[in-house]
Amino acid sequence: MKVKPWSSHFVLSISLLCVFLLNPSANAESNYERIVVSGGSITEIIYALGEQNRIVGVDSTSVFPVQATKKAQVGYVRNINVEGVLSLNPDLLLGEADSGPDKVIQQLKNIGLTTHIFTENDHFFAIEKKISKVAKLLNVEQKGRDLNAYIQTDRKALAHILAQATTKPNVLFVLSLKAGQPLVAGSDTSAHDVIKAAGGHNVASAHFSGWKPLSTEAAIAINPDVIITMGRHGKSQSLDVAKIPHFKYSNAVKNNKVLTFNGSYLLGMSPRTPQAVTELAKAIHSGVSYPNNYRLRAAQTSDEKAL
Repeated sequence: MKVKPWSSHFVLSISLLCVFLLNPSANAESNYERIVVSGGSITEIIYALGEQNRIVGVDSTSVFPVQATKKAQVGYVRNINVEGVLSLNPDLLLGEADSGPDKVIQQLKNIGLTTHIFTENDHFFAIEKKISKVAKLLNVEQKGRDLNAYIQTDRKALAHILAQATTKPNVLFVLSLKAGQPLVAGSDTSAHDVIKAAGGHNVASAHFSGWKPLSTEAAIAINPDVIITMGRHGKSQSLDVAKIPHFKYSNAVKNNKVLTFNGSYLLGMSPRTPQAVTELAKAIHSGVSYPNNYRLRAAQTSDEKAL
């Protein structure tokens, strides 16, 4: 009689069971000491709360602060590795809304790993709610309140700038080139959120939602006043926008209004995002100024130190 090898599903179940037999504190309420994180903003929050020693693993989008990249890796946020998670003997998994795949998240939930996926509060005006939830799960609610109070300085500075703004410039966010066409942000994107929050008008939002390639004809028609690209913050652009036929004669290029921002800084919906949007608002509006004594305090990239 031929003995069939154990199925991978059976082996996975045994592995999961061993994790929790060896980790009796796994289900202890608010006593999490071995946390795996899937999502850069959550990693940033935990570091900002001063609880980073409880993180045992992160996904590949957790790049700030740079120390986070030294943690054990469990894959990309949308494709986390079950075995990688289990090997770290976690008692809590925290994930952003796009953590997945769904079947992996469900497997971990089914076996009993405490899991919280932030399907809500993943936008600019709910960052404080996300911070509060993470702080509550880690049983450090006062630290959460302190962090929320800290970023109110940036919220107030943004309001100060917007009160001075007299126009709403047409802004286009260009992520990359795809088959020769610029990939741009429509509505229902993080880029749309930050453009709107900075007092700009996302010119692509009236045409489509999500991330879509933009034709030359459409780009010429919308003629953005400001173009935002990704790259090393304030230094080099990932794209030479002036050389792309779509934007060669745009107001943004003619008026030198092509701005470069670090992606996780501007779009991460982390504790740094209110500062990033404040900086963006200052850049897209003419004749505005920061409040007296306001300064940019958070580092824009992982290789910079906070001011």
